[in-house]
Amino acid sequence: MSWVVHEDMKIEMTKGDTPSFAFQAFLPDGSEYEFEEGDSVVFAAKRNKADPEPAVRIEADVKEKVIRFAEEDTKHLELGKYIWELSLNKSSGYRCTFIANKVLKLTVEVA
Repeated sequence: MSWVVHEDMKIEMTKGDTPSFAFQAFLPDGSEYEFEEGDSVVFAAKRNKADPEPAVRIEADVKEKVIRFAEEDTKHLELGKYIWELSLNKSSGYRCTFIANKVLKLTVEVA
């Protein structure tokens, strides 16, 4: 397998590969958040937290609760570590980062 998501949510993957992973969002009381019409979830990764724009930005499938990488999402990026997060964005403008400061490690593509 050319990618893995560890228990601590660290993602290791080969640059240019197309993995997918499931996610969940929880309310403060511990119950699972049920996504509503107009909700979007965005995966964003930056090389450095201070970077103005993410190097990777992927909109999730909120019905299936899955992030799907396409080849072009990482093919152009430098190898190494990135910091990633998942955020819930509501049509009202409300935004909540529900997974933050996790590591994405891109490794070499041989072919």
